[in-house]
Amino acid sequence: MPYLLLLHAALALGLVAARRRMGRWAFVVAAAGPAAVLGWVVAMAGDVLNGMPYEEIVEWVPSLDLVLSFRVDPYALLFLLVVGVAGTAIFLYAVRYFGSDPRVAAFAGTMTAFAGAMVGLVSVDNLLAVFVFWELTTITSYLLIGYFDHLKEARSAALHAALVTGAGGLAMLGGLVLLGTEAGSLRISEIVANPPAASPTVSLAWALVLIGAATKSAQFPFHGWLPGAMAAPTPASAFLHSATMVKAGIFLVGRLAPAAVASTGWWRGSVLTIGFVTMVVGGWRALRQNDLKLMLAFGTVSQLGFLFLLLGAGSAELLFGGLALLAAHTLFKAALFMVVGAIDHEAGTRDLRRLSGLRRSMPAVFWSAAAAAASMAAVPLTYGFVAKEAAFDGLLGTGLVPIMAAAVASILTVAYTGRFLFGAFGAHLEGHEPAGQTAHTPRNSLLWAPLVLAGTGLVLGFFPALIKPLVAQATAGAYGVEGAGKLVVWPGLVPALGWSLVSLSVGSLLVWRKEILDRATDAVGLVAVRFPTADGSFRRSVAGLLRFADRSSGLIQNGSLPTYVAIITLVAVLLPSTSLLGGVAGFDLPPTGEILELILGVLVAVLAVAIVFTRRRFAAVILLGGVGYGIAGLYALLGGPDLALTLLLVETLIIALFALVLRHLPAAFTRPRTPQALRALVAVLVAVFVFGGGLLTGAARMDAPVSDRYLQDSIPEGGGANVVNVILVDFRGFDTLGEITVLVAATLGAAGLVLPIIRRKENAT
Repeated sequence: MPYLLLLHAALALGLVAARRRMGRWAFVVAAAGPAAVLGWVVAMAGDVLNGMPYEEIVEWVPSLDLVLSFRVDPYALLFLLVVGVAGTAIFLYAVRYFGSDPRVAAFAGTMTAFAGAMVGLVSVDNLLAVFVFWELTTITSYLLIGYFDHLKEARSAALHAALVTGAGGLAMLGGLVLLGTEAGSLRISEIVANPPAASPTVSLAWALVLIGAATKSAQFPFHGWLPGAMAAPTPASAFLHSATMVKAGIFLVGRLAPAAVASTGWWRGSVLTIGFVTMVVGGWRALRQNDLKLMLAFGTVSQLGFLFLLLGAGSAELLFGGLALLAAHTLFKAALFMVVGAIDHEAGTRDLRRLSGLRRSMPAVFWSAAAAAASMAAVPLTYGFVAKEAAFDGLLGTGLVPIMAAAVASILTVAYTGRFLFGAFGAHLEGHEPAGQTAHTPRNSLLWAPLVLAGTGLVLGFFPALIKPLVAQATAGAYGVEGAGKLVVWPGLVPALGWSLVSLSVGSLLVWRKEILDRATDAVGLVAVRFPTADGSFRRSVAGLLRFADRSSGLIQNGSLPTYVAIITLVAVLLPSTSLLGGVAGFDLPPTGEILELILGVLVAVLAVAIVFTRRRFAAVILLGGVGYGIAGLYALLGGPDLALTLLLVETLIIALFALVLRHLPAAFTRPRTPQALRALVAVLVAVFVFGGGLLTGAARMDAPVSDRYLQDSIPEGGGANVVNVILVDFRGFDTLGEITVLVAATLGAAGLVLPIIRRKENAT
C-alpha cells in the first residue's frame, strides 16, 4: 500500500513538472495510478475475502511512537475497487474530453494526487492519518473545481467547497482527537472493536465527527457546495463528486457507525434524519433543473443522503444494502456524468430545453445513457434495482416512516431520471432554439468509457453474485453478522418489491403526465422560495462574517497603541486564567523574605506606581529603568548574579534606546483614546494575574527541581565544577545559542537606530 501512495505522488509530481510537454496525453500516464489500485485489489481480493485483512505498519518516528498503519479489510477493499474502476475509466475518458490547453497536464497531476489521497483515506488505520488524507482531498478538489479560474463562478464554487468541507474537517479533527483520547488508541480497528464508554466528551467527539462527515458527503444543510462544484470540468465532476470524494464522508460514518451506536443513544436517529431530509431535498431540487449536469448534481445529493443513512445507521442489514447501492451509484452516476460531458462536447450545450434529436444523431451515447439511467431509476434487471431491493429490505426493519420516506425519494429519482432522458434525447421545447441536431456519436473514449460502466451495471444486474461476496464479507467484518442481506435478480413477492414497484409506477406516471409534475413543482416552488437555500445561506454567512470583520477591525485596529497593548494583555490574562482557578484552594503564601529583599520589593512597587502618575516621558523612562534595576538587585540577593548582570545590561540598553527615541517625541504624554477606568481595569487584571499566577505556579511544583539534577551531573557529565557554565554550554547549549542570537539581533536593531543619527550629525558638522 505505501508503494501505491508513492506511485500516485510520483505521477502527480511528474505530470505537473512536465505539464508543458504532455498536454492531454498526460491522462494516459495518470491512469496508471488507479489502474495499479485496481490491479492491487484483484491481487489481494482472495486473501482479504478469506478473512486475512492486509495490514502493514510503516515506522515514521519510532522514538515518538509515530507510525503509519494500513489495514484493508473487505469494507476498505470495496472503496478501493470504486477508486480503481471509476478512476481508470474517467482518466482515459479525459484524454478525449480535453483539448490542447497547456494546463491539462497539471490538471491530470492534481487528479492523480486526489486519487492517491482517496487511496490513503480508505486504507489507513489511524485517526490522525485519516485527517491528513481527508484534507488532501479538500485541497486537491479546490484546485480541480477552480480549473477555469478566469471565471468568477468557478472561483466562487471552489472557495465555497473549500470553506464548507475545510470547516467540517477542522470540526472532525477535534472529534477524532477527543475520540482517540477517550478510547486510549488512535487505531480505528481498535476503537471499533472496543468503543469508548458513553460520556459527554465521547458524545461531543461523535457529534464533531458526524459534522465533518456530513460536510464532505454534501448532507443537508451543507449540501450547497456540491451543485456549485459542477463548475469543474466533467472528468472532475464524474470522479470527485459522484464516485469518490463525496463518498469519503460515507466511508467514515460506515466505518465508525458500530462504535458510535455503542457509545451514544442519538447517533442512529441523527443519521437517519439527516439522510432522509437530504434525499428528499436533493431529489426535489433535481426536478427543477434545466442544466443536465446540475440535475445530476442534485440527484447525487439525494442518493448520497440515501447512502449516508444506510451505511451510518449502525445496522448490518442497512450496511449490506448501502454497500451494494454504493457500487451501483458509482457505475451509473459516473457514466451519466461522462454522457453529459460527451453531449456538451459534441452539441455545445447542456440545456435540456435546447437539445433535440440526440437519440438519432448520437445513438450509442443514448443507449449508454439509457442503461445507466435505468440502473439509477432501479428498473428491474439492472444492478440498481438489485441494490435498491437490498436497501429497501433492510429499511423494512426500521419502521414504516423510514421506508415511506425512502419510497418518496425513489419516486423523485424516477421522475428526474425520466426528465433527464427525455430532455437530453427527446424533442426540444417550443420557444427555444434547438441544438444538437448536427452532433455525432464520438468514436473514442468519450463513448466507450461510459458505455463500459453502464454495461457493467447491466451485467451485475443479471449476475449480482459477482459482487455479493465482497458486500457480504464487508458487512460481516463490520457487524459479525452472516447473511445480513441478499442480492438476487428476482427477490420474489416480498414487501420490498412492492415498495419498489410503487416508486417506479408513481415516478413513471409523473414522467408521463408531465403537466402534473410541472404544477406540483411550481406550487412547491412558491412556498419554498420563502425558505433560505443552502447556497444563499452560505453567501449570507460569508457576507455577515466579512461585515463583522470590518467592524471589529475598525474598533480594535484604531491606531491607538494603548488599545493594542490592552487587547494583547487581556487575551494573555483571560485565556490562561481558567487553568489557575483550581489552584487557589488550599494555597499557602510563601515565607517572608529578608529585610533587604522587602526593601527592594517596596522600592520596585513605589517606582511602578510612580510611572502611572508621571506626565513626562523622560521621567517615566527613568522610573521604568529603576524598576528594572530593583528587580536585578532581587536576582542578586536570591543567588542569580548572572541574571542580575544580564538584566542590568538590558535595562541600560533600553534606557539608552528610549532616550534616543524620546528626542523625536513630545515631552509630555498625550491623553489616550481608551477610557481611564478601562485602562485601570486592564492594569489591575494583569497585575493580579502575574502576581497570583507566579505564586500559584511556584507552589504547584510536584517534582524535584531540575537544578538538583544539574548539581548532581555537573562534574560527571559536564566535566565542570562551575554548574552555571556547564548549564550554559552543555545542558542548555541550544538555549544559550538562541539567547546569543536574540542579543545579536537586538544589537543590530539598536545599531540600526543609532548609526543613522550619528551619520547625520557627522554630515551636519
